[in-house]
Amino acid sequence: MQIATTNVEKIFLKPTQTEILIKGSPKEGHFDIFSYDYHADESKRSLGNLYVVGNIQRSFDTHKDSSSKDNTEESDVAYATNLVASLAKREYYSNPDLSPKEAFSATLRKINDVVDEFFINKDAKINIGIFALTGENINISKLGKFKILLARDNKTIDILNNIDLFTKEKVEEKEFSHIVSGRIAHGDKVLAFCPSRLAAIKEKAIKENFLKLNAKQFLEKIGEIKGEKVDFTYAALYINLDKVKEPAVIPKAAKVIPSPITVSEIDEKKPPKEGDKQSEYIIPEPELPRIIRSEFALGKKNNPFITVLGKIKMFLPKRQNKVVFFTSLGILILIGAWTAKTFFFVSPEQKQTSSAINEAQNNIKLAKTKINQNDFLSARKLLLGSIASINLAVSSKKTDDAKSEIVKLLDNLDQAVESSPILTETLPKSVSDKAALLASEKTRTGATGLDIYEDNLYFIGADGISKISDISNKPKDAVQWLKSEALLPESLLIAVDGKVYVLNKSGLLATYYKGKKENETNTLVFPDDSSLLATTKNSQYLYLINKNMGRIYLLSKANGTLFKTLKVSSQEAFTNAYLDQDEAVYLVGKDGKIWKVMPYSI
Repeated sequence: MQIATTNVEKIFLKPTQTEILIKGSPKEGHFDIFSYDYHADESKRSLGNLYVVGNIQRSFDTHKDSSSKDNTEESDVAYATNLVASLAKREYYSNPDLSPKEAFSATLRKINDVVDEFFINKDAKINIGIFALTGENINISKLGKFKILLARDNKTIDILNNIDLFTKEKVEEKEFSHIVSGRIAHGDKVLAFCPSRLAAIKEKAIKENFLKLNAKQFLEKIGEIKGEKVDFTYAALYINLDKVKEPAVIPKAAKVIPSPITVSEIDEKKPPKEGDKQSEYIIPEPELPRIIRSEFALGKKNNPFITVLGKIKMFLPKRQNKVVFFTSLGILILIGAWTAKTFFFVSPEQKQTSSAINEAQNNIKLAKTKINQNDFLSARKLLLGSIASINLAVSSKKTDDAKSEIVKLLDNLDQAVESSPILTETLPKSVSDKAALLASEKTRTGATGLDIYEDNLYFIGADGISKISDISNKPKDAVQWLKSEALLPESLLIAVDGKVYVLNKSGLLATYYKGKKENETNTLVFPDDSSLLATTKNSQYLYLINKNMGRIYLLSKANGTLFKTLKVSSQEAFTNAYLDQDEAVYLVGKDGKIWKVMPYSI
């Protein structure tokens, strides 16, 4: 028997990864990288490539001795990354029938279930990134600090923070809680890493090298950095994405041409003769539909609908009871419709509210765990994120109860003191003039954070901190005051009093003087998009004002510690906030009303 076949080529997007693992200071903790694929297994290759980058650091790493106990604990740290990686590999490839995203979601749930106790009970800082590349799709999830960059069109894209190209979807309220998904293409490059301290300082140079250098050249540059900084630690995956071709034999649908054999050979089911050509694929002729004899029986065929209706008639009431019967039936239909509407047809607003409440309740539980672990920063992030979600939901008793519990936890965390703002008619002229100038310059510069000191504008830009002199009269051209290499990663806010204070998204505060860093500290308070950082020349404190929450944090300029938290009595978020030279805080509500708070009077 001869079977027609054809040779074709499969074209697909294939990642080629280079693993970079450079060990440095023990203070950075344990780093590890894992790469998996099943290209040799046809049933599993549809799930693509799976990668894990991990960094785990125990508190003892900062003062480690040579005792056997410490060595045991260090191996325990290494075991954690291996545990996550082995679980991820086993679960992700366990069911090839699932779509890549379904398999990835199932993997995260399994990891959360198995290692949840480890995360809660172990005294460790955990940073792990897990991602899968499947064809032209990428799925990512992370715990702690993890970055993944995409090089495309001669620029780098921060995948985890790009809402235009990548979407974020919640999996569950546990450690690995979200999946970030998007599309990748031929010619793209991916750089995935857990940032170490020195790597964060060199982040701009690393990004530039990643964009313009191939894997070998990039690795050489990383080696040069290591040569300059002995303690430099780096663990990353450099991945090229290119189209490749692969030969394949695919059966071609064709008419089967029988070979000349005799009837006796068919009857006796003789094996094929020696020398006959055998095809790799056999496509049988399609079967003729099987005829069911009962369908061709003589006489009229029964109609199934008529048969069922006849049976129903047996249960219908007699003529004298029809009014009662159909009245009762109508009532039952109305009750059923109301029940269906109540329990099955839910409006988008109700869905959003229900989702916000569930998220808040889960975040409250997780925040309590973080507080027990003394991880106050993570607890604040969870609680503030839940407040933001609830504020967008439809108000109800459940949302009010959830918000009340969150605010209570935040009050305990912040040791918040209730303030009594005073209603005032207008802003002081000095405040309104500065506010108007800052608003104008923010539009012109596009800066993420800016402040004015002695008629000089300081702002955070792509290249670091820049300065413009004589801003209110005849502004000079902007000059670089601080290079980006010395700037904190993800710097967000700036305040100036002769010294320059910069606060980043993670709550790190750096103090600079004459273009050099003096110190850096963790405030354990992190800003959001509504926050403002301000100070005055003679104040001891930096004022971090959260307009969404109506909270004023006083941070010590000397060491960055939280001195006091003021809780402004307001149910609504504020639209603007200002600090005057007498350290009075002015808050503007959505209704245009202006409230004045005097921190020292509380």
